[in-house]
Amino acid sequence: MARRVAVVGAGMTRFVRRAQETGKELAWEASREALASCELPLDRIDAVCLTSAPDAFDGVHMKGEYLSDGAGAFGRPFIRTYVGGGSGVFTAIQAFYTVASGMADVVLAVAEEKMSSTQPHPQGAFLTIFDNILERPLGPNLLWIFALEMNRYMTVHGIDKRDIAAVAVKNKRNAADHPAALLGQADITIEDVLASETLAWPVQRLDVSPISDGAVAIVVASEEAAKRITSDPVWIQGVGWNLDTAYWTNRDLVFPEYVANAARMAYGMAGVTEPRKQIQVAEPYDPFDYKELHHLEGLLLFDKGKAPEAARDGVLDRKGDLPSCPSGGLLGVGNPIAAAGLMKIAELFWQLRGEAGARQVPGTPERGVAQAWGDLMQVGTVVVMGREGPPATATKLETPPAATPATSLSDAEFRSATGAVEDEIGARYAWDAGVAIGRFLDGLRDGRIMGRECRNCERVLVPPRMFCERCFRGTDAWKQVEHTGVVQTFSICNVRWDMQPLDEPELPAVIAIDGSDGGFLHMLGEVERDEIRIGMKVEAVWKPVSERTGSILDIAYFRPGRRDSGGSTSERERASASSPGEDAS
Repeated sequence: MARRVAVVGAGMTRFVRRAQETGKELAWEASREALASCELPLDRIDAVCLTSAPDAFDGVHMKGEYLSDGAGAFGRPFIRTYVGGGSGVFTAIQAFYTVASGMADVVLAVAEEKMSSTQPHPQGAFLTIFDNILERPLGPNLLWIFALEMNRYMTVHGIDKRDIAAVAVKNKRNAADHPAALLGQADITIEDVLASETLAWPVQRLDVSPISDGAVAIVVASEEAAKRITSDPVWIQGVGWNLDTAYWTNRDLVFPEYVANAARMAYGMAGVTEPRKQIQVAEPYDPFDYKELHHLEGLLLFDKGKAPEAARDGVLDRKGDLPSCPSGGLLGVGNPIAAAGLMKIAELFWQLRGEAGARQVPGTPERGVAQAWGDLMQVGTVVVMGREGPPATATKLETPPAATPATSLSDAEFRSATGAVEDEIGARYAWDAGVAIGRFLDGLRDGRIMGRECRNCERVLVPPRMFCERCFRGTDAWKQVEHTGVVQTFSICNVRWDMQPLDEPELPAVIAIDGSDGGFLHMLGEVERDEIRIGMKVEAVWKPVSERTGSILDIAYFRPGRRDSGGSTSERERASASSPGEDAS
């Protein structure tokens, strides 16, 4: 039977814009603070679990090994986990089952992130998150997928943007009380958020968490060890994780099912049957303000579409009925991606021990939930923590200490520093499209959109795949689908991936293709921005046959559907294709 597991210590650096400290040094600072908080020497640590987001942020392959000595892993069992933005919470889960399994008694879990090394903007590292054959040729911007999801969420539920902006206001105000915060702002208003620059509609600048560097560490121990180390452990009562398909355009983005699945797993382990009644404080992942609301619903704390009302009515405030991100979250404290997730665990630890200082929620919370999310809106990681013990300590500490390390440099200070190095990795790639996508691209060259049929679950998969991820069996047959579809969601993007303004906005959309159970990302054209709407019928506009190369770009864009006596434009262009292609069956 699995052993009971507790968090007994935590440490955190300041979150800053450009840390002078290396990633190793940040990891060391947080680890040192965590060990000091429970008066443990490093030789009491049996193993180390570390996480850090893309290697591309640092330009160091196998970054876990690079960071390991700073995390106290020298001569110890060590593992690096990585599930995108979900990594910070998942490394706590990794530490949990390392201890619960009996493999170790005391584990140090460390999360480090130094985003600022990626020039000219860390989003450059994330351009590789997109499908290399079907999406990258469109020149995607990471903001697109958040804007597309946010628009879908707002439109389906009829959400007022003011209610979403209330989350950014709440978190930035909460962060004004956090000694490690980057962007705490006690006087920010909803009007400030709504007046900020629109990056990719409906995402505005103050809807977004800031680029940050920093590190967090926690000490996790078995029940027997925890009781030797501290009189005030905080128990990990349940853990859950879940991964949805990378075919994100095949999902309805209105609800994060992957979070709900992870939450059900964690609640089941923790014995939580009524989350809204049994959870007193929540730290959901909030890289964007709408995501906090989205995730609160995924955590089953509110019905679908109802979390914005809670934000509007003050339910989520630090003194509200269900405090959410009383720390200030990513929107206020900062977003060094992996470290931001583990911050959620550390914040619950401090809240449940009554050690959160000015950001302490009222009363004596007995149970909290932390959650993180990542990649193509597909990773859910959830941890339930609880006291199950005597009242929180009467000594009201402010943790982390106000003098936490991590030194912010301006751009000029960085470039004038001794040893500052700029490098550009000259790697190039050549990918095979594979069987399913290769045939799909052949079809595009011939003016056809092809899908694969799974007769077991009665779906037609677009983009096609040779196996069904649900049934885990081979798909059965090729099927030609329509050139028309419906706009599931869209954005109007005003900036490039490096945040430089565009001369003309880009109009990305998720198109649900008629005759299929899926669709894909593409661009809209021949339409005024104020005329675009979710549910709008559109049709493919093909490049001339002579210009097609077997690429997603063989469709120039999708435009509002139009028909005349000669048939649809896409039908006429299909008839003009010079190659008959293969039998659709």
